[in-house]
Amino acid sequence: MKEPKEFDYFKAWLLFFLIGTLGGGLLGIIVGSFVAAFMGAGGASLAEITTVNRIVGFAIGLPVSYFTFRGVVGKFLFQKLWDDD
Repeated sequence: MKEPKEFDYFKAWLLFFLIGTLGGGLLGIIVGSFVAAFMGAGGASLAEITTVNRIVGFAIGLPVSYFTFRGVVGKFLFQKLWDDD
């Protein structure tokens, strides 16, 4: 087993940050638009739509963050630990 370098940690973190932020944001925009349209058609106020979209956005961000973290750590850090010299 070899220890990952600081740059390996930085690459993994940067990729996690970018994919998690951009992917979660894009998915949040898509799902949030559907929620807003559905609630708006049902006569909900803007404050209600905003509150529900915040909750939905947080709920969407959790699995996106988790699976991004698993993928990045598995590919960039664990692989470095078990590679032979």
